[in-house]
Amino acid sequence: MKNDFLNVFEERFSIKISLILLLFFPVILLMGSAVINLSIVLINIFFLSHVLKKKKFKIFYNDIFYLLIALWFFLILNTLLNDSFDNNFSRSFAFIRFILLIFSISYFFSYKSFQYKKLIFKFWTLIFAVVTLDLIFEYFFGFNTLGFKSDFDGRLSGFMGDQLKIGHWYLCFSLIVLGNYFNQSNKFYFTLFLSIVVSFIIGERANFFRLFIAFSLLIFLIRLLSFKFWILFIFSIFIIYLLISSSNKTMNEAIKYRYFDQIYNVLKLDTFKEMNNNNAYTPMYFNAYDLFKKNKLLGVGVGSYLEKSHENFRKNTTINGYKLIPNTHPHQFHFEILATLGLPGYILISMFLLYFLFKSLRFYVKKKNIVNLTSFLFILVFCIPLLPMGSFFTTYGASMFWLNFSLMNLGNFKNLDY
Repeated sequence: MKNDFLNVFEERFSIKISLILLLFFPVILLMGSAVINLSIVLINIFFLSHVLKKKKFKIFYNDIFYLLIALWFFLILNTLLNDSFDNNFSRSFAFIRFILLIFSISYFFSYKSFQYKKLIFKFWTLIFAVVTLDLIFEYFFGFNTLGFKSDFDGRLSGFMGDQLKIGHWYLCFSLIVLGNYFNQSNKFYFTLFLSIVVSFIIGERANFFRLFIAFSLLIFLIRLLSFKFWILFIFSIFIIYLLISSSNKTMNEAIKYRYFDQIYNVLKLDTFKEMNNNNAYTPMYFNAYDLFKKNKLLGVGVGSYLEKSHENFRKNTTINGYKLIPNTHPHQFHFEILATLGLPGYILISMFLLYFLFKSLRFYVKKKNIVNLTSFLFILVFCIPLLPMGSFFTTYGASMFWLNFSLMNLGNFKNLDY
């Protein structure tokens, strides 16, 4: 690892800076949208300068680029036809940065016949280990190693301070690290066990369920239902039980309330209307769906949901007795796409994802590359209906989504190096 890291500094300037930014990309994702966007722009600029200098234009001669550009043109067209151009144009036009990021990541991973691929994964694994230890520290002491403390009982924030979204990051890199450790049995099982436990104590229920589903599908697809797996699975459940029944009582009571009492209190209600009106998420779904019904063709635009959802709420706080809640986004991928881009946008993005999910799965069956599979699973569980999640269009969530999109197609890009 040391020699590979030193080799990075012997590369030409554009390659060197790009590789360093890529090595620290998991850290960058923890530092806020401004830092993430700046890093993405720098990576893309150096990537394009390298492509232009070497005249490697054939990199873009493939279906991934063509379909992504078609999606970008659709976003721009939607913005031009919509009535809130000022709110929507920045997100629509700036989507090009993610298209370039996909190719930048794939190019630098495969650079010089994948010379730095192992180094990048090892570096990401080290960062993941540090974040994991920090979250465990926060669980037991109530604050993390930098003194950050979550303002919400039963939730951990780690290095993200007052932003309660570390669970999304942990879901992303748990799967990547697990894929990297596939051929190392002991590390693979240890990462599997530890990730389940730490994801649970983070307190983000939806991301914990996504991680659990992704791990279950991974074990099923690679057929690792061994005795060792079942022992570790039962042991992880036992550890989770111990965590909610001992140690930090304040934290454990909050976790127990979030995972059990809060869900049970909603499910025991007699009607769906009561369930909707007594939880935080489905009223946001109803608001988004109502916006979609009123804007089926174009939606409200990718940057107008905050304004339009509050406007809709002021007109109707309930619909047929069902409570509505406005927000920056509806906290659900399907409702967000329907509300912001309308039915044509939903169909287009759904077909786009289905095409590449199928293509990636077929590529995994042929090549048996586990990193392709774990990133495929991240995209798959991202699309699970009804489970709450972050916005598809914000920098933080989109960066991890397109990072995994790139990795699930890694090795399957045509003309990436020639």
